[in-house]
Amino acid sequence: MSVTIQDIAKEANVSISTVSRVINNSKAVSPELKKKVLDVIQKRNFKPNTLARGLITNKTNIIGIIVPDISNQIFGALTKGINEVCHQNEYTLMVCESGGKLEKEIELLKILGERKIDGVLFAGVDINFTLVEEMKSKDYPIVLVTQEASDREEIMHTVVHDNVQATRDAVSFLIENGHKRIAFIGGPENDFSSGIKRLTGYRLALEENQLEVPDSYIEHGDFTFNSGFDCMKKIYEENSVLPTAVMACNDVMAFGAIRFLKSANVDVPNEISIMGFDDSELAKFITPELSTVRISYFDEGAQAAATLFELMSEHQSSIPTKQYIQHKIIRRNSVAKI
Repeated sequence: MSVTIQDIAKEANVSISTVSRVINNSKAVSPELKKKVLDVIQKRNFKPNTLARGLITNKTNIIGIIVPDISNQIFGALTKGINEVCHQNEYTLMVCESGGKLEKEIELLKILGERKIDGVLFAGVDINFTLVEEMKSKDYPIVLVTQEASDREEIMHTVVHDNVQATRDAVSFLIENGHKRIAFIGGPENDFSSGIKRLTGYRLALEENQLEVPDSYIEHGDFTFNSGFDCMKKIYEENSVLPTAVMACNDVMAFGAIRFLKSANVDVPNEISIMGFDDSELAKFITPELSTVRISYFDEGAQAAATLFELMSEHQSSIPTKQYIQHKIIRRNSVAKI
């Protein structure tokens, strides 16, 4: 028969609340009483039941993360960073997949609340007014990670990379290498951070260098290999004057673009250079090796988790903050100088 907190209290001749305070280190207990309780705990090899502890502390020691697609490598790296911080804080991470659907995201927020989750990290696609209002109604803290709210960006605690500046820097890198006709393969137009903001960064870099491109140089995919292939195919077929470089808004679409160009006997990078975004594991193993923007999604996840733990322990102001994770331009063989 398992040992209970009542057994420990009885043998130590103290109240159950005293044992609870010792276990959770919540309120001051005299050194003598603390030693007495700890001695009995050690003697009886007592391990507090997580559920029982939760009833006492009003905590479950579980946080949730909601992601659109658990098969996406980015969210894998993100989750690893989050889990590292959870492990350090003796917390369990519950991973939920939403498919990027608003109804599913709202349902998951409700389910996690019913499970008495201590906090949630949220990686969405379109964090709009409806979703923000739903989040703000919850009695647990929420931190956005990899994605900003499309309605009033500063309304939620957020940890993200600067998508505008990162894309701006990547396109500037292409321009510095002599490219003036630069096409763009972007993400979905309803994706605020990885879609709209990366397009903004692309346009800013062109404007700063007084470069203009036809509308037919800009296509939107969905971050998949096939969409990168299809977007590159459309740019190739619809332009009599081809770009000398393409900014693809993730590595996977860049891989698709390279695959199409090879099928069309277009040399990469000597005829068309390709720039990616993310610095995924495969970026240095394809041919040619992919020039890209490096984002440490592990660090992004770890910082978001650290922010959430600060909120849960009430050590941080409730005023929403936005934290940017640094990016870096990585030069490989898919970009050639003009």
